[in-house]
Amino acid sequence: MLIDNLKNASAYYNSSPNLAKALQWLNKHQNELPQMENGQYEIDGQDVYAIVNSYSTKPAADCGWEAHKIYCDIHYSVSGSERIGYAPMNTMTEIQAYNAEKDYSLYNGKGDWVWVGTGMFCLLMPQDVHAPGFYTHNQPEFLKKVVIKLKY
Repeated sequence: MLIDNLKNASAYYNSSPNLAKALQWLNKHQNELPQMENGQYEIDGQDVYAIVNSYSTKPAADCGWEAHKIYCDIHYSVSGSERIGYAPMNTMTEIQAYNAEKDYSLYNGKGDWVWVGTGMFCLLMPQDVHAPGFYTHNQPEFLKKVVIKLKY
């Protein structure tokens, strides 16, 4: 897992071509993102694509733990904040087997929660079990975010 501000994104461009495409897309569109409609946006076919979403954050107990095998996730907060749960896969118990069509498994267990505020991103690798959407101020908050899926 990696967490940082989008202002520092260029430091990661040499890490992988798909990560560079994802972060460059966020930088290029950051001023347009607040007005973008919810939905999926192509960046590089099925190798890198963005999902713009808006929702109210919720209690930790309502946030499901998941992991992927094919894609890494970048969670970028356009406006609002959330806490994203994180735990190494070997510390969690799988409760729903891997769904290859949707690229996810579900887990149960305990993890740590990291704060992701406006302008910040969190990169989650396939071994990172995560649970997005936990509120930050003990009450629901409107969150507009982008999740970029990039092939690992």
